[in-house]
Amino acid sequence: EIRHNWGLFYAMGADKRILDMASAGWNAATRYYDDSVAAGTRGPAHPFYMPQLHNEYWNLNVPYNSDWFHMGEGNQAFYDFGLADPTVPENVRRAIRFAALYMGEEPEAPNYDPEHKIIRSPFHGGSGPLLSLDDPQRPDLIHSTGVTTGKVELVRAWLNRHSMGDYFHRSRPAMSEKPGGLTTLYPHVKDLELDWHKDPKRRDEIIRLFEQVALNGDEPSNLGATALVTNAYLYTGDEKYKKWVLDYVEVWMDRIKKNNGILPDNVGPTGKIGEQRQGQWWGGIHGWNSAELAANRLMIYPTIAAECALLLSGDYGYLELIRSQLKMLLEQSITREDGQLLVPMRHGPDGWYDHQPMKVYEPAHLYHASMSPEDYELISRLRDGEQDRDWNEVAPQRDRRSGDSEYARFQFYDGKNPQWPEKVLGAEHQWITAIYEGMRADSRDAATIIEDNHWPPYNPDMPGRRDYGCEAANPVMAKGLTQVTMGSPQNVYVGGLCRAQVRYFDPDRGRPGLPPDVAALVDELKPDATGIRLVNLDRNRSRNLIVQAGAFGEHRFTDLRYAETVKQQPIENPGGRMMEDGAISRRTVPVNGKYFAVELPPSTSVRLEAGMQRFVNDPSYAFPWHGGRVPVS
Repeated sequence: EIRHNWGLFYAMGADKRILDMASAGWNAATRYYDDSVAAGTRGPAHPFYMPQLHNEYWNLNVPYNSDWFHMGEGNQAFYDFGLADPTVPENVRRAIRFAALYMGEEPEAPNYDPEHKIIRSPFHGGSGPLLSLDDPQRPDLIHSTGVTTGKVELVRAWLNRHSMGDYFHRSRPAMSEKPGGLTTLYPHVKDLELDWHKDPKRRDEIIRLFEQVALNGDEPSNLGATALVTNAYLYTGDEKYKKWVLDYVEVWMDRIKKNNGILPDNVGPTGKIGEQRQGQWWGGIHGWNSAELAANRLMIYPTIAAECALLLSGDYGYLELIRSQLKMLLEQSITREDGQLLVPMRHGPDGWYDHQPMKVYEPAHLYHASMSPEDYELISRLRDGEQDRDWNEVAPQRDRRSGDSEYARFQFYDGKNPQWPEKVLGAEHQWITAIYEGMRADSRDAATIIEDNHWPPYNPDMPGRRDYGCEAANPVMAKGLTQVTMGSPQNVYVGGLCRAQVRYFDPDRGRPGLPPDVAALVDELKPDATGIRLVNLDRNRSRNLIVQAGAFGEHRFTDLRYAETVKQQPIENPGGRMMEDGAISRRTVPVNGKYFAVELPPSTSVRLEAGMQRFVNDPSYAFPWHGGRVPVS
């Protein structure tokens, strides 16, 4: 998590050291935590050490974290290595092997059932799916702080909302145990008692039922696997990856149709909705009845999958995967007395409940993908029903809270928040400064920092460090730069791929990102055009850059329209030259390709209106000088 955005930051123009540190950190963690490393061979282990990887991908030693939410958090850093440098053979090899884990190609990890088109469990990884808590190869499921946590504690955590925080974070108190966890055994058990684990017979009965109902089958969060497989396609261009993504998205879209327009949260071993729950479509792990804000969490994964399917196919119809669910929730909405629009977050035996404001995060991603009047109206409806939030406000906050910054970004492109670019970059500078000052003033020695589980030092200028975890020690912010320079929402944090209307390359240095001294602002977004402002701040040197249509060249520029000043006649007096009124000549030049090049003389700015056809090209990590294909075997 602490380095999740460093590859992206480099790809936008940051120093090469950022990428080097990100790659070194990924490689070190990947090798150190692999379960092939014999115990004790690395020297004295930290009390929190546990082998969490198998063949470089998550194993089930921490099954509580082997779901797509947590794996997606870790994958985020890996995906952006493709944007930063797609020619690293080790990362290409990993991308291919990781995708194989979810395509039925790895016998050691049979996560995917190709016959029924399901990922077989909510928990999975490099050593296969978690179908039973009695796997003889994994008798001790969690090792942490000297405590071995077995299946009873796991099931209590999932069913009783009994926090595992005391096992993973000594400084974080455990949540009080109470009914209503990440899943329910309803309708088999309608009112589970809190002390079910105390009687051996009842304990065994509940654990067996839990394995059958909660562990054996697919769930919507597994749609996050589409990004892992798409990542392999962006490296290789192999059609099998595209086919798997589209097939898996289509089978979930079909389930929505069969379930009266509602995304089911549990699918059984043979692909049937509610197969293990007497036909009941809700109640699964991370499902509509989960203790967390179910609707907010559930909408993440259809968003990722819809974006991947559109990227690979160019077919806007795949956006119905997420659009249909947003509209469905709005159909169930109510209006508070003060006019605030509320949608249900959860569904239980008595129907929809827990009404709260719908966040704009997923609708913003949908609208950025489609640019359609239908999705604009969806967001406008949320804005019209807003009483609790100022959509123009921009507050300093961590990168992971990118959803909150989508309100002000939408307002800017809708002509209602003209100062947003300055506000968002100023807010991020304030956040980074607070992080830096906290790190600079940290007086602890290394042993104390380790003893404190690497929590960052407290800084009164930043909201509580306990709320922001290790991210409070990350001095890199990327969401504002992504939004301002590339004209897009930041990628979905828990495993989405980069979104970009445009992207930049530095041909003089042979690398991605804006050249030194060059600033960029995407100031207009249309279905068929993008407005781009470019500035060279250097007073002595020209700068060259290449502008690419889309994060992966998935779009096509049709033409460029811009204005230039034509001097009437030379004026020898410099003061007079500065005051001269030149004629404005408006020019249009054809492009009809993924890229165009710009030379910016010293102290020059230009505003370009780029005509664009969206999602018409085959996407790839390849750079403009790679010839359309990543140059690595």
